[in-house]
Amino acid sequence: MVIPDWALRFREKGTQITEINGRYYLYRVKSKWNPEKHRAQKITEGYVGRVTPDGIRRPDEVEIAVREFGATDFIMKRCSYIIDALKLYSGWESMLIFAMFRLMHASPLKRVKFYYDTSYISEIIDADVSPKALSSLLRDIGLRRETTQAFLKHFLKGQEAGIIDLTHVFSMSENIISAVPGYDRNNEYLPGIRLILLFDLGRMRPGYYRFVAGSISDVSTIKITLKESGIKRALLIGDKGFYSDANITDLESSSINYIIPLRRNSSFIDYEPCMGDSSKFSGYFMFEGRPIWYSSRGTGRRRVIMYLDESLRLEEEKDTLIRDDGRKIFQEKQFTLGTIAVMTDLDKSEREVYELLKQRANVEQAFDVLKNTLNADRTYMRDDYSLEGWFLINFVALLFYYEIYNLLRDKNLISRYSPMDVLVHLSRIHRLRVKNRWVTSEIPRKSGLIAEKLGLHIT
Repeated sequence: MVIPDWALRFREKGTQITEINGRYYLYRVKSKWNPEKHRAQKITEGYVGRVTPDGIRRPDEVEIAVREFGATDFIMKRCSYIIDALKLYSGWESMLIFAMFRLMHASPLKRVKFYYDTSYISEIIDADVSPKALSSLLRDIGLRRETTQAFLKHFLKGQEAGIIDLTHVFSMSENIISAVPGYDRNNEYLPGIRLILLFDLGRMRPGYYRFVAGSISDVSTIKITLKESGIKRALLIGDKGFYSDANITDLESSSINYIIPLRRNSSFIDYEPCMGDSSKFSGYFMFEGRPIWYSSRGTGRRRVIMYLDESLRLEEEKDTLIRDDGRKIFQEKQFTLGTIAVMTDLDKSEREVYELLKQRANVEQAFDVLKNTLNADRTYMRDDYSLEGWFLINFVALLFYYEIYNLLRDKNLISRYSPMDVLVHLSRIHRLRVKNRWVTSEIPRKSGLIAEKLGLHIT
């Protein structure tokens, strides 16, 4: 091995230069007599640094660690009350880490440790997030439903729940007892369970969850969920598939109010006001800058309200004519286009009922986050207990998501940024270890702009 002259100038007494893959490294060495070999033996005492034409680059002068910082620091500060509630569990540290990276990366079990090791959060929170440890943790969570109930009750305050809704989550494991075969949104026949979510409209966040066998979807399931949560009254905003005489009767005999959309071919709907005579409507109100006409039938506990949105009618008319060259379908449907009809027992004005109906989009958004952002609609958990733990982690991630969502809404930024936009840009802010001291990196322009608009102070 021939060491070039430029490198040899940095060799001092008691040191040696070694070439490795075309690079040169300086080590401290000394000689020690070896009585067995009857000669002096060289001993390497330690590494000095890398030899470069500009000098020796010592380890304490080089950035030897770069860690993600901005996104996890933001979650820790913004969601501190959620984290405090998590401390009901032993192993809450691992639960927190898992939920963070479920939200940020939709991380499966096997990749959580990678994201943890490359984030500054690993310098703050000591957690075992190996796949084996997390698998054991999920099952332990599932065995402690009473602790989960106590945790969830932090997020539904008072005696009224906002919305109850149900959706399928599909399990790919044969060992999930609750999974009953059915069709998913892509018409695939898969074993599934049913998730019930209580959504707090006042605070605009999910408040409670429970999952049941995939074959159960009636009112009795909702009643049990309310009893478990401690909520006395709730409002169900269903979908068009929920209506049946039996379901409506069961709802009216309980403490559950309802707004149930009706199919357009329902015999309960009177389309006469839509046939050209606006005087047939009961009235109108303005919603998001456009008029909504309505007609109402029935009194007491059961009313049918039909709404007409002219903007929606024009869109549906155009779409129908494009798809129906012969205009036959259009002629059959023209008086139903742009309408939404609901059955309700609420003692509220038509406008208030409509505004509550539109809030269903918030529940659907929560399910969209679960299914598309967190990829939580497919699970490979091995048994019901692990599945319970898996849902809790995803529910915590969903709580984190809505904290960011509500911050954006409060700052009037929700039309410009999504919660995931915020996390992606903040994750570009790193912490660097330089000379054994951690410092925050330069903040990219877009990341700094978002932080400034949200009122964040990153140090």
